[in-house]
Amino acid sequence: MQKIKYLCKVAVLCIGIAMAGISSTIISNAQETEIQVQPRMLYINNWDTGLSISDSGIATVSGYVEGVSGVSSTSVKLTLQKNVSGSWVAVKSWEKTSSSRTASISESYQVSKGTYRVVMTCRANSETKTVTSGTKTY
Repeated sequence: MQKIKYLCKVAVLCIGIAMAGISSTIISNAQETEIQVQPRMLYINNWDTGLSISDSGIATVSGYVEGVSGVSSTSVKLTLQKNVSGSWVAVKSWEKTSSSRTASISESYQVSKGTYRVVMTCRANSETKTVTSGTKTY
């Protein structure tokens, strides 16, 4: 009977040690996890850029920025780029500045065969954001 009690105590002790090891590993892993927090834009509320190319090679580029309430100046610059031997080369640029909280551009341009993208740099007051569109091939 004493032997059974002794074996039960040893079993409980082993289970306790195993549980302590598991919980310390969980706590250790939880403490090592960092949460990445993206800073919020102060002046830019919304933005968008786009590129489409028709079957006849007409590229339509667009860009838009909207500032938060109280923004007094905005701008949008679009640069159409072509992939040439693995490097992106500027083909044409457009820019619009506004004394309001929104600015937008929509332009068309005849392109030759190749793969293109648009890089938009937009600004609201002193804050700037650069966004790249997806690629389109003609």
